[in-house]
Amino acid sequence: MNGTMNGTMHGTMTAPRRGANVWAFVLLMVLTGAGAALNALTFVVYATVTPASVAIGAGLMVLLTGVAWFLLSRSKLWRPAGAWPLLAVAWGAFGAFVFSVLNGEAMTTIATATGWEAAEASLAGAWPEEVGKTAGVALILLAAHRIWNRPWDGLLVGMLVGVGFELIENVQYGAAGALEDPNSDMYGLGMAWLIRLLIGVGLHVLFTGIAGYGLGIAMLHPDLGVGKRLTWGVGAFLAALTLHFLWNYDFGEAAALPMMVVVYVACVAGLVACWVHARRMARKLGPVLQM
Repeated sequence: MNGTMNGTMHGTMTAPRRGANVWAFVLLMVLTGAGAALNALTFVVYATVTPASVAIGAGLMVLLTGVAWFLLSRSKLWRPAGAWPLLAVAWGAFGAFVFSVLNGEAMTTIATATGWEAAEASLAGAWPEEVGKTAGVALILLAAHRIWNRPWDGLLVGMLVGVGFELIENVQYGAAGALEDPNSDMYGLGMAWLIRLLIGVGLHVLFTGIAGYGLGIAMLHPDLGVGKRLTWGVGAFLAALTLHFLWNYDFGEAAALPMMVVVYVACVAGLVACWVHARRMARKLGPVLQM
């Protein structure tokens, strides 16, 4: 690697240099800031009523983000990226939220109008959330192309975006659980976090990791035609969207648990397959990409 790339990788997060996709960086910052402002309104309300639950949730979010970052950094796929991973986490927590705000209510209306109530959570949740998270992965790969320029970097960025999205949801559900428990805020908070960690833990990491991997190959592979790039990018996104859609879908009480197990196993298998494929690709293309 050249000196410029090494210096960028080990430094703090700064705006892209001249000639980079500055527009992508600006758009990332604007949408992340907008999402943070929207979330702040919600958390101010929660913090006014149950400040301890918000503080504990925020602390857990910071802790678990650090754990996820550490675990990913131990992988042979990892490349030192300064503070850029924080932008991926921030996009998941805040930037992707903008897409849910803009589209969630409309999707709910469509589900109700068409009589497809069983798909209401899928249309209002899976669609805008996966679009928002995947769009963030694309913008980050464009903005930070001096750092994340290998096909498998989409996998890592996608997982980090998923970490941010999942943890901000946990903080929100935790605060809501604290308010809903009539006896103890702490019990409600603890139960909400426990349920989230036991049922479908890491789902957004799995969804966006899969989508991000396909997107990374589509955008960054050095030797693919347009058709194969589209197949990887669109195919991986549709796979993640389908899994999320099925997870949120109301199959009825009898089929709910079996379907949750099937979908979760499929998500884990999908991410493992992406990871194994990425390791093989890294062994094959790594020396070429570092020339």
